[in-house]
Amino acid sequence: MKIHRLKADGPSFDAIRSGEKKCDIRFDDRGFEVGDMLHLRKTKYTGEEMANSVKVDGGLSCPLQAVGKPYDVRVTHILRGPAYGLKEGWVCLSITD
Repeated sequence: MKIHRLKADGPSFDAIRSGEKKCDIRFDDRGFEVGDMLHLRKTKYTGEEMANSVKVDGGLSCPLQAVGKPYDVRVTHILRGPAYGLKEGWVCLSITD
């Protein structure tokens, strides 16, 4: 079992924490396996906001910044692309707390 330390956009993090969202789509660059733990940190800004941020005083207007307490979930199933519209190199991780 591995522990993967990952960041999650606020809306996605909140949906996972509330139990509404029971899967997470990720790029498959970490060797995810069933039984692994995901140590999720909520980001202040979404990935889109960070990608579109502008440089201000030597930094970005929307820097990568974690907020709040982390939340841990366990991987219960993995669907690897290409399958069901999921591209090669991506996974859909079924998760539970």
